[in-house]
Amino acid sequence: MEVGKSSVLMQTDGLDIVFDCGLKLTDPPTAPLPVEGVNALFLSHAHLDHCGNIPALHRENRMPVYGTSVTFELSHMLQEDTIKIDKLRGYPLKYTEKDIARMTQGEIHVQQGREYRFHNKIDFTYIDAGHIPGSAGILVATEGKNVFYTGDTHSTETRLMQKAQYPDHADIVISESTYGNRLHPDRREVERQFLSEVDEVMERGGTALIPVFAIGRTQEILLLLNETEWPIYLDGMARRASQTILRYPDTIKNHTLLQEAVNNTVWVKNRRQRKKICAEPAVIVTTAGMLEGGPVLDYLSYLHKDPNSNIILTGYQVEDTNGHILVEKGYILDEDTGQKFQVDMNVSQYDFSAHSDKNELVRTIKDMNPEEIILMHGDPESVEELRGEFGEKNVHTPGLGDAIEL
Repeated sequence: MEVGKSSVLMQTDGLDIVFDCGLKLTDPPTAPLPVEGVNALFLSHAHLDHCGNIPALHRENRMPVYGTSVTFELSHMLQEDTIKIDKLRGYPLKYTEKDIARMTQGEIHVQQGREYRFHNKIDFTYIDAGHIPGSAGILVATEGKNVFYTGDTHSTETRLMQKAQYPDHADIVISESTYGNRLHPDRREVERQFLSEVDEVMERGGTALIPVFAIGRTQEILLLLNETEWPIYLDGMARRASQTILRYPDTIKNHTLLQEAVNNTVWVKNRRQRKKICAEPAVIVTTAGMLEGGPVLDYLSYLHKDPNSNIILTGYQVEDTNGHILVEKGYILDEDTGQKFQVDMNVSQYDFSAHSDKNELVRTIKDMNPEEIILMHGDPESVEELRGEFGEKNVHTPGLGDAIEL
């Protein structure tokens, strides 16, 4: 029970099927347990905790990998960045650029809402998960049962995404539990407070530094900031991710609005430009969302002593990441240089989550009326509280490496 390195092995009808294979951002990053004899992998979406270790799994199994087109393109971007970071920090390489290139030869692009058959034994359908562009829950029909793997799911519409879709019924539901013990605040009020803080920072002559996850969160924040008249700077992998998503207009709610929001940003290209930007009031949207490397550390090296500037966190900060350390202890660590920064900036945090909260998870799972429920991808407290909502249902909460026979 944890958030990170998400992966599920399902053995059915003589086949070994894996849902996702991610990494957890520990020091160094950790991967799921190794598996041999995999027949196929179903990738739900392009976040590192779901896609980050697939090239290593593919190298050992050479199985076909299924996913949506935008998911593949975005996941390759993250996997290539993983190699770069591992080299910079001296971590053992989990895979190489050649492994990624070889994996792409075995990738099979699927469309959401269309049924496919694998090995003439199981049928599967990708269903929009509402989480990020290209994300999907995966419905598998096998041995007379419908199994639904939610991946990361969000049943509420946002500025960027339509809400998730779900099957009418599933015999077995394998669900994420990230917010299984929490409720999200009203989204409109969160957006109002966020924009109000940005205005306050700019009006007093400071810098609003907004760390973001490149995929999904960047685009959500840009759509929101497009309502302001302040200069918006866009830096890091967020730029490339936004360009990629714009090439897949059907994966987002309003392509025209996102294109306008991206066009209204100034793209930052190098460190010299970053230093210059920090000398004047500005709104800076940059990776990484948990302050684990990326251009945000460059900006903090210039701004960390400025009490007029704010660092505005826009999402969940996993324990032991720089973002979590900043919130709890007021400093960050640049792992590339070993330098510790005491941060005198104002620090705030907003819930722009792209995950369903406790009530949403309970409702959507109950609506599918499963016989068996498997709760995963959540902290122990989150998983256990969510488990208590299903009464007499058969609910399983496996730990790492645990097997369940159904």
